[in-house]
Amino acid sequence: MDFNQLRLDVEELQKTCWTQVIKQYFNALSADQVVTKAHAQDFQTIADTESEKFLTHELKRLIPNSLVLGEEAQAAGQASLDIFTQSKPDDYIWVIDPIDGTYNFVNNHDDFAVIIALVQNNETIGGWIYQPKTGDIVSTIKGDGAYLNGQPTHVSNTATLAELNGYSPVIYSGRTPFKTHFQNCAAELKQIDNLRSAGVHYLNMVAGQADFYMVHHSMPWDHLAGALLFEEAGGVVSKWDGSAYKPSDHKDFLISANSAATHKALMDKFIKPIYP
Repeated sequence: MDFNQLRLDVEELQKTCWTQVIKQYFNALSADQVVTKAHAQDFQTIADTESEKFLTHELKRLIPNSLVLGEEAQAAGQASLDIFTQSKPDDYIWVIDPIDGTYNFVNNHDDFAVIIALVQNNETIGGWIYQPKTGDIVSTIKGDGAYLNGQPTHVSNTATLAELNGYSPVIYSGRTPFKTHFQNCAAELKQIDNLRSAGVHYLNMVAGQADFYMVHHSMPWDHLAGALLFEEAGGVVSKWDGSAYKPSDHKDFLISANSAATHKALMDKFIKPIYP
């Protein structure tokens, strides 16, 4: 298989998905085209379901006999997170988040992304993130580095805690016991934000525009592509216990940083006091 051509083909597919499927619904959703899932701010729209169907069909065409795990299919009980451990070692598995940041999409904000990852034998081997409203796209095949809009890209070189700019939904979430601790530690950083889109967080980090990301969940459609892209751009990604993040690890917490030194500093400050 020509993986470089595959990288380019998936980029074009993401752009086509936006123009042919998603775009018509942006800033044009009716009330009956939006439902909630796990909680009141966890939205699913007709744009999510229709774009996932489109991507599923086209990705299976790119790699015949490949498998697909889509966020919306899993939510509907049509796909299982066990796919990574129950599939054959040589199976290719596409992982899709058709609109990452649906909350933003519903509220007509630009911070949403189309995310696609490719997995084989419980290893992420390809990653793509496209932000339609800016036109930026990052992509990688494992071992070949990361690309931003077709050009090689690298993580930032920010080195000290006081200069770090990054993301963590933990400081805003009422569904985690770590919120107060993170808020207290955040005072030592330049900025910590939450754009409500893992894809946009990772894209900005891969582009060298942000330095870290700490998150209290690890669903594959949100993080597989971005974690691989960030590592290929020179960053460091691990679970909160310091071990490697695998596709089957969907119940773990993740920390990503632009260097081993920054990763350690954030682990020592934010993670170890609450997750020894």
